[in-house]
Amino acid sequence: MHLHTTEFVLSLLFFMLITVMVITITSSTPSGYHLSKFYIYAEPSDNNKEKAEDKEGKETTIDKEEQEQTKDKDKEEKNSDEKEKSQTSYIDPAYRSFFPIKRIVIPEVYETLANGQSYRFNINNPNDKVQVDKTDKSNVFTKQNDDGSWRIDYGRPRIDIHTKDAGILPDKVDQLNNMSKGKIQSWDYSELKKIGYWYKPTDWKNIEVTLIFKLLDSARSKGDSHSISIVTRSISHSQLDNDYKKGPKFFCGGSSYHNNLSNEGQVRNKKEQFHIDYEWERYNDEMKTVGDIYNKIIGFKAISYNLNDTAVKLETWIDTENGGKGPYKKVHQAIDNGQWGDNMKLCGAETDGQAITWGSPIVIIKANDFKFDIYDLEIREIVPPTKLYDDSNVIISN
Repeated sequence: MHLHTTEFVLSLLFFMLITVMVITITSSTPSGYHLSKFYIYAEPSDNNKEKAEDKEGKETTIDKEEQEQTKDKDKEEKNSDEKEKSQTSYIDPAYRSFFPIKRIVIPEVYETLANGQSYRFNINNPNDKVQVDKTDKSNVFTKQNDDGSWRIDYGRPRIDIHTKDAGILPDKVDQLNNMSKGKIQSWDYSELKKIGYWYKPTDWKNIEVTLIFKLLDSARSKGDSHSISIVTRSISHSQLDNDYKKGPKFFCGGSSYHNNLSNEGQVRNKKEQFHIDYEWERYNDEMKTVGDIYNKIIGFKAISYNLNDTAVKLETWIDTENGGKGPYKKVHQAIDNGQWGDNMKLCGAETDGQAITWGSPIVIIKANDFKFDIYDLEIREIVPPTKLYDDSNVIISN
């Protein structure tokens, strides 16, 4: 008799525990939000297999009917196709709090500057409206994949990341010149060299940018056009150089450095003297490559820092073997010693090749004809290394 009583009490406690869990999950779901089923698949026995398949079919039909009431027809068809491909591993985003995505520790090449501005990719909400807002770009962050990465579709995607201190800045120059919380210091390169920054003293200057991504597809033509770039030290790319007669030379806001990685695995640097006027290293058969970068997670670091008040060093580090966990290998570097370019006096520079030594509140991830997934993105302000030169440096000059 005592044994039966104990079993009854244990059964009652187990039932109460299950009831509390169900009530907790239900009450934590926002009102009006449909929480999709979380499917856990198991192979049914031979006796129940037919019933299980019949039940699963009915549940799928019910789910589709409910989704069609709230979603656009084209979007529903796309989601349905993707669900069929990955049913055995599908986890609804609403359950991500129960199954958090593990983030890696990104190795540092250079020491982080204490109290410097920084950014880390928000894997749950990349359009955080704090440092990133690309809601106007239909090909950026188009969907979140089951592994937590975010899809960037074809076209010419541009992802602007701002310092926390600056907040999200407008790209239009007339808006930049009429902001209530601050202003662009100057559009003249000689003045910017003395001031040291476009917008605020907290602008990014000496930084290490790490992008962890997977290239899914591209136009697969060689190098020059089809690449992904990490762009630093610019403020605006909205006015073209041939518009200068219409007013101030706002196109000078496009001065920047680009660390490029092509779909062929080639690396190089580009210098944008202003928008749009480029100087760049030419791809050639002797240019180092990092091998095939398709369909695997790789880490891509772009590092830029001032050597002094007239020269800037650019470095590219890559991890193609361990999904961005490292180790990273330096595959390219170059120094702009103030003689790289032929037309920067148009924006008030002291020389035609003046180095871009001033900081910027914006870093841009730019791609041409790439379809890729972003897994992580980090920007850190760094302490420049004390050993500034070595034998392998490439000095860029005319």
